[in-house]
Amino acid sequence: MRKHTIIEHHQFKQILQYHPAVTLEEDRNSLKMKMLRSIISAIGEKWARMKQETKSALEYLCFLSIERGFVYAGSYHVGERYDIDSSTVRRYIAFLEQKGVIKRLWRSSSKQNGRGKAVIFFTSHPYYTKYWQTLFFSHLDEQAHAQTESVENDRKIEGSDAQNDALPYISPDQNTNNNNHLNVSHSDNKPTFVKFVSKEVNRIVNGLFNAETLKQAWNRITLAFRKAIKEFRDIITNDDRKRIAIVTFVSLKQYFMKAKGQLQTDEICALAYSIASKQFEQLYHSRADISEQHQQRKIVRHELLPDWFDDYQQQLEQRIKKQQEEEVYDEERIERLREKLKRTGKSNQK
Repeated sequence: MRKHTIIEHHQFKQILQYHPAVTLEEDRNSLKMKMLRSIISAIGEKWARMKQETKSALEYLCFLSIERGFVYAGSYHVGERYDIDSSTVRRYIAFLEQKGVIKRLWRSSSKQNGRGKAVIFFTSHPYYTKYWQTLFFSHLDEQAHAQTESVENDRKIEGSDAQNDALPYISPDQNTNNNNHLNVSHSDNKPTFVKFVSKEVNRIVNGLFNAETLKQAWNRITLAFRKAIKEFRDIITNDDRKRIAIVTFVSLKQYFMKAKGQLQTDEICALAYSIASKQFEQLYHSRADISEQHQQRKIVRHELLPDWFDDYQQQLEQRIKKQQEEEVYDEERIERLREKLKRTGKSNQK
């Protein structure tokens, strides 16, 4: 018997296709609080003294596990999201596993013949006793079975019995919109990178949006850019597209963090288009105002001369002409004085 159970790639792909255990918002909140209470009960009095960031990180794991009872977000992603060390996340995960709150398995590695990233199963989730215990944990000791039996006797969430009888999806693409892991990076070491999207944008949403969500949001910004080009023409340039895309994704990141990861792909795309459109419009108005002011200054410099300017010009020409005549008269007078001085000098010498 292997110490760590490996989930093969085809098995992991299959369990991702299971119907969500709950769909109504009220039931989702109830199930999340049920898993969170199991964490608080295991930690005990220490919970009140924990930092809020650590509490939020553990609550985030519960949120990602609502639909199918497991989460595969890496400790690095969770720690970076709430500004705590990834070792803190790993330490609490190991503690909760020791207390029986969660169970861990590992995905098969695509690079080597061994285990890859960890998958965390919450034992208080209805799917644990319905599916995961039978599929993955049947080899565990009697203590683990006693734990799952006690969880099975817990209160069932209203309206979830009919949904628990649902079969897995036939197509893996049918449930992508309702998957909580849609916005989670699947790797602790390698960030999600999408071609034809700027590196700055890829870095901004690293660990938040997956490749498909990032690509769709980028396409919405491109759509807003094309509309701005058609409406505002040469005032909006291609360089503005990259700058506004960065501003848009920074805003999307803030919205996503405020919503605690509860934004779906269509909501993210709608926000991206709305934010980008407003940014292009504001950029147009700012540049149009500057252009208008410049044109007004040119008009002032080239406007027609006033009516009084002709009279002023004539008076000025007359004064200049009079000064020139006076200068000529003065020169003749000076020349006569010079001749007189010469004659006077000669007479004195004699």
